[in-house]
Amino acid sequence: MVCTANYCRSPMAEGMLRHELLERGLSSHIRVDSAGTHVSRNGQRPDLRAQQAVRPAGVDISGLRSRSIQPVDFVEFDYVLVMDEGNFQSVSKHCPGEYQHKLSMIMAFAPQADVTEVPDPYYSNKAGFQQVYTFLEQAITGLLYTLEKNHSLH
Repeated sequence: MVCTANYCRSPMAEGMLRHELLERGLSSHIRVDSAGTHVSRNGQRPDLRAQQAVRPAGVDISGLRSRSIQPVDFVEFDYVLVMDEGNFQSVSKHCPGEYQHKLSMIMAFAPQADVTEVPDPYYSNKAGFQQVYTFLEQAITGLLYTLEKNHSLH
């Protein structure tokens, strides 16, 4: 999961996906991580508003720490899912040609949502973070369906 600072959207997505994998008994099959394209300080906890947005669903992201995306991420992960077009452009520039097929916009897994990007809620309010949660919830549902179908996970 990749956003700009690895401070709001991508830690929310990481925590939400991990939670769903645990609920479905798939956490031992799939490794999830998050990173940012322009991280100002590595090791930061997720934004408190992001933590609060996912907490009612039983998701605790307080233990996550920000980090920059690394070249090894393109090798180690089968999916590199980005939040918006700016993130996609940044990641595409650094991704070796043989791994470009791993890149996608996370909202591609939720075509019914009729949005292509997860907006950055940093300068927003609680409602902005709630909107991000709703978008990610739809994308993660679609992603899990795809993973289960394409990788015979049940």
